[in-house]
Parts: sequence; C-alpha cells; structure tokens
Amino acid sequence: MLVPMAKVELIGPKNRFYDVVSLLHDIGTLHIEDLSKKINKGEIPLDQMSVVEGQAAEKERMEDLLLRLRSIVKALSLPAETIDEVEREKQYLQLWSMDARELAQEVTEVIEQVEDRTSSLAQAQSTMEAELALLARYEPILHKIQPLAKQIVTTGTYDSVALLVERRYKGALEELKKELDEITKSQCEIVSTDVDEETTAVIVVFARKYSDGVHKFLAMENVNQIRLPSEFQDMPFDVAYDHIKERRASLPKRLEEVRTELHDMSVKWYVKLSTIRDVLSDKVEEISAIPKFGQTEYAFVITGWLPVEHVKPLRRAVVERFGTDVIINQLEIDEHEFEETPVALNNPKWVQPSEWVMGFLMGGKPQYGTVDPSLVWALSFPLIFGMIVGDIGYGAIMLGIILWMRFKFKDNKGVQMATGLMGPAATAAIIFGFFYGEFFGGILWEAGVIQKIPLFGGFALPYNREASVLPLMAMALGLGVIQMMFGLILGVVNAVRTKHLKHAWVKGGLAGLFLGGIVFAVAAYLLSGAVQPVAQILGAIILVVSVYAVLRYGGFMGVIETLELVSNTASYIRIMAVGLSDAIFASAINKMAESMPMIVGIIVAVLFHALHLALAAFTPTIHALRLNFYELGQKYYETSKSEYEPFHKTGGEES
Repeated sequence: MLVPMAKVELIGPKNRFYDVVSLLHDIGTLHIEDLSKKINKGEIPLDQMSVVEGQAAEKERMEDLLLRLRSIVKALSLPAETIDEVEREKQYLQLWSMDARELAQEVTEVIEQVEDRTSSLAQAQSTMEAELALLARYEPILHKIQPLAKQIVTTGTYDSVALLVERRYKGALEELKKELDEITKSQCEIVSTDVDEETTAVIVVFARKYSDGVHKFLAMENVNQIRLPSEFQDMPFDVAYDHIKERRASLPKRLEEVRTELHDMSVKWYVKLSTIRDVLSDKVEEISAIPKFGQTEYAFVITGWLPVEHVKPLRRAVVERFGTDVIINQLEIDEHEFEETPVALNNPKWVQPSEWVMGFLMGGKPQYGTVDPSLVWALSFPLIFGMIVGDIGYGAIMLGIILWMRFKFKDNKGVQMATGLMGPAATAAIIFGFFYGEFFGGILWEAGVIQKIPLFGGFALPYNREASVLPLMAMALGLGVIQMMFGLILGVVNAVRTKHLKHAWVKGGLAGLFLGGIVFAVAAYLLSGAVQPVAQILGAIILVVSVYAVLRYGGFMGVIETLELVSNTASYIRIMAVGLSDAIFASAINKMAESMPMIVGIIVAVLFHALHLALAAFTPTIHALRLNFYELGQKYYETSKSEYEPFHKTGGEES
C-alpha cells in the first residue's frame, strides 16, 4: 500500500540555516522539495538560497578528491561480512567532524599513499586478464596449424598468411589459388590440411612484394585470416605457438601475485577509503542541496515530504536542537499536489516482486492518492499464468528451478525479485494442472491415476480442455469481465480521490455497461416468471444511464474507450488460445514418442518436453504480464512523477 505522506515547512533565522540542513541530513527522513523551480516561475515570493564562494570551492575540491577515491575503491574489494561496522561508523564520525581544510589534507595524504600502487596493480591485473583471454583464443588455432607451419620455411623475400576454412568450402581453394596467382604473377603456393571434421587449415606463401595486394584481396573477400597479436605478427606460426604456450603457463602465477597484493591492500585500506568516499559524497550532497531552498532577507525556508509516522520525531528533534528559533509546520496536501508528492510503498515481502515489475512496466510507482494495485497483480498474475500452463509436470520443474535459483543467488536482488514473481506462478500452474488433470501433456484420469468428480450440468473435474473448449473460453472471458469491472471501479475511486470527476463518470459509465449486460444475461438465462421482466427493465435502465454518462462526459473519446474496453476484454481469450495450444503441443509430443521405439521415444520426449518447458515458461509470462499491466492497468493506473528519496547521509541513519 501507499505510505501516507506529510508535507512540512521549516522556517528559521539565516544564522541557523546550516545547522538545520545538517540536522535534516543526520535524521535522513525528509524528501526535499526543490523550491528553485517555483521561485524561478514566480509562484512563491522567495529568493533562491545560493552557495557562497567558499562553499563552491570546497565542493569542487571534494568532487576532485572523490573522483580519485572512487577509482581506487573500485580496484579494491572486501566481503561485506568481514567489515567491522562499528569501526567504520567511528571513522565516519571522526572524518565528518573535521573542517573542510583538515578533511582535504587527511584525504589527500591517504590518497597519495595508495593511489599509485593501487592504480598500477589494477592496471596490471586488467592487462594480464585480457592477455590471458586473448592467448586462450589464439592457442587452439595455432595448435591446429603449427604442424603445417613447420613444413614451410619462409625467407625475407617471402611472406605467409594462415587461414581457417570450413571443409565444405574446401573446393573453393582452387579458385582462391587462381586469383592469387594473378595477383602474385604465379609466385604463390597454397598448402592445406584437415585439422578436424569441420575445419581445414590453409597457409598461403607468396612473394613479399605482392603482400599489400594479397592482404587487400583477402580482406575484400572476407576470408577468415588468423591475425596474431601485434607482438607475434613477425614470428613464424610455429614459433609464435611456442611463445604463446610459454606465456599462458607463466601468466597465471604473476596474476595471482598481483591479486594477492590487491587483497592485502583491500584488507588494510578498504574500510578507510570507502568511509572517506561516503563522507565526501555526503558533504558534496549537503552543499548541492542548498540551492533547493528559499530565503527572505532574514529567514530561510525549507519544504519537503516525509512519511506521516516520521513527523513527530522530526518535530521533536528540531525543537530539542533549536527550541523556538526554528518553526516546523505541517502543510495540507491537496489533489493538485498528488502528482508531485513523492511515493513510498509498504507491502508484504511476497507482494514486492509485483511492485517491482509494476514500477518497471508502468514507468513508475502509482501516483500518491490513488490505489496501489501491487496486491491485485500479485494475485492475478499467478492466476492467469496457471490457467495457461496448467500442467503438474511443467509446473513442478519450473518451481524446482525457481527454488534452486533463490537459494543459489541469495544476494542477487534481480534474481530474488524474478523468482519471487514466478514462484507463485509455477505453484498456480501445478494447481491448475490438477484442475485440468494434465502431467507433461498426459491426461491423468485416462491413465487411471485419478478419478473424475462430477459436479453440475455434466461438468466434471478434472476438466479436459482439449476435448471441450467452450467452458475454457467462458472461464477466460469471465475472468476478463471480472478484472475489467474491478479495474473500472478502481478507476472511479482514483478519479474521485484526485477530483477528476469527468473521468469518474466515464469509468463509472463503462462499468455500468458491463453491469447492465450481466443483468440482462442473468434475466435471460437464469430468471423466469414475474422477476424476469423486472430484471430486464433494471438492466435497461443501467445501460441507458451508463451510455449517457459515457457520451455526456467522454464524448467521442468515450466511444473509443467503449470499443477499447470490448477489445481488452476479448483479449482474455488468449488465456484459452495459448493454454490450449500448449496442451495440444505437449500431447502431440507424447503421441510422437509413443510411435517410436522405446529408447528413441524417451529421448525424443525428453528433448521436446524440455523445449516446450522453455516456451511454457516464456510465452504465458508475456501474456499474463500484458493482461495485468496493459489491459487491466490502463483502466485505473496513474503514474507518479516522484519517488520518495530522503535526504540522508550514506553513513547516517537511512529510513
């Protein structure tokens, strides 16, 4: 759900300004409003607070030091669990308490002690790693051609190039020889040998005076030449091969020595350097925030947002520090400010993956004052995915892979979010697998594993979606109607909250069209006697009022939205279509495997079911996301322009 936010204004004498900013930075709960925009537009009668000359110089100096520091810290690393946080906090407070000159001197001394050595070690490590990768690429190639190269002796008047040619194009070597003879005046020889089932090694020897022409021709024909690193280019291929083998054998030891020294430097310096980096970042951020505030001749003005629960602690801290010198007022947030109000969400952990995907696909979090749909999507996404896949076997394998990834990549936020979203979806696929009675495309009751349970009107569970399509289509459209109705109702709620009453009437009218249609359907198929005409009249009234609301407040766009609503609802048929195609494909795999000898059939079944598993994970995910985030989401979702980002210290309290 959306965290209730409060807007506050702090006013005080200018001689208290820097102390107040420092306190707000320490507390770390206030999202600062940039007043400079309103000041420049003349919307508020204030002047913009400016950074004084000395502060600007301090900021520039700290930014220069920070740039150097970050390159050093990037070269070092230390596992988070080995860092002494108490010592780190102690160093942070000690550095923060220094004035600008002392801090600059301290940081400069530290940088001078480690910068050159760290830079040279990092450069050496990067160079050796790149060289090892390069040599690893060339050694197998030279290994293939060096027996051939030993057969050829070149002198100062002859040059050579090595080529790798696919064996199926080996016949083209005769044409290549003709072309090269023309260029070299027949002073050219080609020697080749097959190095494996797919590749032929070729060495072309030619008079050196025709070297430019030969290389130009080969480049124009896109022939796959073997180009050695620059330091080996003047060596014969067999000699280059020996040198590369020797280098590949010696480099790992030297690389390990560099890594060991970098590790020792990390143990000694990482905490100190990373703490200095954080202090400098916070100092720069504090100075950078100054132009966001307003001032009069004698007073400063700071405005911002914070969660309502943090207002009292902030007020208490300000009063304890400044007494009555600084006034803090809570301002009312009306609907005109909802777009600008920063948004924070507070949802259960199992809902957060949907919240994450929602922010990514919808371009931001929901606007303040509207309904947070994270919980809705956390339930509807697995429901749609499960309806489409609906297979116990596929769902179980997906769930197993997801659980393995969650435990394997515990520290990877992206993996945790993705698996958090897909875990319930795979579980839903298993549940619907029992509903459909499907296991890797096989029908369980046909195999005698489970018994059918009769329910009503000839309908029984498990339900065979391949044999009877209409119930599945009805379920898909029924879900579409329910979701569209729910989305339109939420759209009405959001429109009322944000005082967009025309939108409320239009969305209410569209919901009424659905409701009127449902009443008519119920009257026609489920009611009889005197109740039936009454229900039909009620349905007609709802439809007339709804059409009036849509046309009166929506005009031509209301007609467009009505057509779009019908189209969006019809899109839910894709649940039936995609799910049915998956089931038929899985069934076809089994029938194909059954028609083959047992061993071959098992291999074919495993390979094709593995392929189908990948499709069954990808395609339903796309359709479930589309139905939730596009068809449903556009009925009510309003995107916020701002997320809650409190002004806090890296080494201070984080909200």
